Amino acid sequence: MTTDKLSPDEVKGLLGQQTKSTKLKNQSSLSKSETEVLTELLTVSLGGSATVLSPIFGEGVTVSAPILSVIERDHLLSDTVAPFFIVLGEYAGGIKGIQILSINKEEVSAAAELVDSSSNEDADKQFQVIQDFIQEMFNSVSSSLSKVLECEIVHSLSGMDTVERHEDFRVGNFTNEEWFVEAAFEIKISNLHKLNLHLCIPIRLAKQMVGILADSFEEEEEEAAEETQIMPYQTDKNSTESESITQKSHVTDQAASPQIQNVQFSSFDEPESTDSEPNNLNMLLDIPLQVTVELGRTKRMVKEILEISQGSIIELDKLAGEPVDILINNKLIAVGEVVVIDENFGVRVTDVLSTAERISKLR
Repeated sequence: MTTDKLSPDEVKGLLGQQTKSTKLKNQSSLSKSETEVLTELLTVSLGGSATVLSPIFGEGVTVSAPILSVIERDHLLSDTVAPFFIVLGEYAGGIKGIQILSINKEEVSAAAELVDSSSNEDADKQFQVIQDFIQEMFNSVSSSLSKVLECEIVHSLSGMDTVERHEDFRVGNFTNEEWFVEAAFEIKISNLHKLNLHLCIPIRLAKQMVGILADSFEEEEEEAAEETQIMPYQTDKNSTESESITQKSHVTDQAASPQIQNVQFSSFDEPESTDSEPNNLNMLLDIPLQVTVELGRTKRMVKEILEISQGSIIELDKLAGEPVDILINNKLIAVGEVVVIDENFGVRVTDVLSTAERISKLR
């Protein structure tokens, strides 16, 4: 067994290698919390674009929650069915970076006929229809991001082309970024058409968005902690007269101050009203949404699941009297309490969560 110590150069080399390895991992992956926050952020911003897409297609539009995956540049868009349209975009302002969007050519061609029935016969018209609806969609997305991240964000189209084979499109010709987050989501146009889209942004840009949101929450939490900090009133008989006067003065100031309440993030989910807003909302009134009331959850081993029989009792993670979760399309939006209406169960809404609160619950 050797007892020789490492030389200073060897120690520096090991430390340098670890630092480089950690930095490389940080640039090529997302943590669980980063993935959850980014998923929620994209769900909110992409889902909001349904409001502007519905008038364009003349039908009700829904946008599914994205499924995220981290992919190296050379394997990007491998799940997109060729031939497909490729749309390059760029963000500027509070966040900066490129965006790559792919849509199957056959799917989008059928949807374009809803906008212009002659687009199937005229390639230029079809190209223009696609370009217009993508531009409108991501104008809405950038507007939503601006409100949630509280900074001005602008999206612009850099280019668009048709790709017949995957090998015809090389991402390296447009960017030096090595790792990307690919978000696969679906646009449903009533029951007529379905579009499968793949949205790709560099990991660096994804971390930038998550970082802005995390910093915002930390600042608000610090402000809330400072506002709700209350000094106790001392009643020790041995206290000096000066201490007593100081404490009484402090209590008097507290009594005169306004009542302290929990901080509300109303600015995140109260968009500015416009003259066209009622018309846009009317387009969405007939869209069905799945409402689920969740009493609680639990985890069990396979062995325990197999032992379940009639009369078995499964203990949930909720305490008696705790509010139940109300989910819309599997997204938590409110909490409430269970009531009985005639002979049916119902739920009375006790609190509606803001966008910021839903995102904060994922952190």
